[in-house]
Amino acid sequence: MSEYSPLKLMARSGEDITMLSALLQDALLASADMQYIASEKVFVCLLNRYCREAEKDAPQRRLCGLKIGQVEKVQTRQIASEKGQFYNLLSIGYVEAENLLILTFSGGAAIRVYIGEIMLTLRDVAEAHPSFARPVHG
Repeated sequence: MSEYSPLKLMARSGEDITMLSALLQDALLASADMQYIASEKVFVCLLNRYCREAEKDAPQRRLCGLKIGQVEKVQTRQIASEKGQFYNLLSIGYVEAENLLILTFSGGAAIRVYIGEIMLTLRDVAEAHPSFARPVHG
């Protein structure tokens, strides 16, 4: 059980996306846990984020949901449809001139999300749980 409150954040600007990107760096995402719902213009995914707010304690992760609204189109690169495939999120970038979010993963995989406007919501959906290790960047 974590002593930290669950996060519930919204991003409405480029600066907000930079903050969400830092918060979600090293989050793990399963290919089975992402979906573009064209009829609702949303892209949703479940991520297992590394809890940087608890770094002084034992390493922890927490399941969170990310919802991107006002989605016009989604393109993927090197994202497999197999249910057992996992991806390590490196960053979320925003290209203002194209209204484009780019989720970049280790190994060259990426998701490009074309949006009408910035409308992201991140919410923790489960209690923190022990992580096997702290992420290391070389």
